[in-house]
Parts: sequence; structure tokens; C-alpha cells
Amino acid sequence: MGQTMITSAFLSLLVLSAITVNRMLIDSKESEYKTTAYSEAIDIAHDLLMEATSKKFDENATTTGTQKTSAFTGATSLGTEGTPEQVSPSPDTSPFQSMTKHDDIDDYKGYTRTVDGSTISDFTVSATVYYVNVTSPHAATTSRTYMKRIVVTVTHPLYLDSFTLSRYVAY
Repeated sequence: MGQTMITSAFLSLLVLSAITVNRMLIDSKESEYKTTAYSEAIDIAHDLLMEATSKKFDENATTTGTQKTSAFTGATSLGTEGTPEQVSPSPDTSPFQSMTKHDDIDDYKGYTRTVDGSTISDFTVSATVYYVNVTSPHAATTSRTYMKRIVVTVTHPLYLDSFTLSRYVAY
């Protein structure tokens, strides 16, 4: 009877140790995936920022000299200008239609895409664009100005709550 109890206790400790080691391995792998997701989110956000900022400042912006801000798209009208610039279906998937359909930075207002990273898939990327004042560049303004801000947010349902990267663009 005594040997049976010792054997049972030993087996219980062995099983408990195996469970603990297994849990540590799972936690370690999950932490590794979260780190990888964060790293990939940086690249994904940067890629969309580079794409968007390579476009014209505004649909109505000229490339020859300066123009009055009143010629720019109104703050409440930022976004795609009709069917030719709209991406369908939304969210956009690779190959991204935005690369050819969007011709100015504010077309990215409300834009979303699904991106597969090099290791982790199904990131959701969204963008917003708004006018800002030079004196308070973090706050949106309803006035047309010579500066816009694009904010790109990347999320992942398992490994990343939210990562945001932004850039200011001046005319």
C-alpha cells in the first residue's frame, strides 16, 4: 500500500511537471509570435504610408507653383472621388487595387486592406486622412490647410491589438 501511494505521488508530480513545462513552452511561443507580429506590423504600416505619400497632395493640387487652400478638396469631402477610385471588395487584398486606383493621399481616408506578413497572415490595415494646422498637428481641423496627416493602424485578431504609424504631408 505504501509503495502504491509513493508511486501515485511520483506520477502526479511527473504529470504536473510535464504540464508546467508544456505551458512554459506555449507561453514562450505566444510571446515570440507577438514580437513577430509587432515587427511585421511596422513593415506593413510603413509600406502603406510610403504608397499613400507617393501620391499627389490633393485631387485638385497642381504641380506648378502654389495655389490657394480653397482649391483643395474640402475637409468633409476627403476620400475617394467616385467609382473609378473605389476599391471593391473592401477590405482590399493583394494585389492591392489602391496602388492604381488612388491618385491622391486623401483617397486613403477610410481605406482598409488585409495583408499577409512574411510569417503571420491576416493583418487588418486601415487608414484615415485629415487636414491639420501647423500649430496643432495632432488634431484634425475642418479647414483646408497646406498640411494633411495620414494615420495607418494595423491589427491582428490573435497577436496584435493595435499598432499605429502616421506621417504629415505638406503641399
